[in-house]
Amino acid sequence: MTNTYGLEPGEYQALLDYQNGMCAICGQQRRYRLDVDHDHKTGLVRGLTCRLCNRRILPGARDDPEVLRNAAAYLENPPALQFLGPRYHVDTREVNDE
Repeated sequence: MTNTYGLEPGEYQALLDYQNGMCAICGQQRRYRLDVDHDHKTGLVRGLTCRLCNRRILPGARDDPEVLRNAAAYLENPPALQFLGPRYHVDTREVNDE
């Protein structure tokens, strides 16, 4: 059997057990096989992640931890709330109940 992203036979399952069957980023239980996440520059295997985290969040952040720290700070303390106070989006689109 060939290895997958540098993992030897049995290491995927061992890492999955170590992560309690959850994505290393969002912590969601797996519904399907988790991706083997790796650094595309160095090839370093980082862990097992769900498809959303591995294929959307990490690439969207350009694998930059500072971008993810900034995103967390943004969610915890939004600038609009600081500057304007509470404002709420209200969806004014009509719902077509045909």
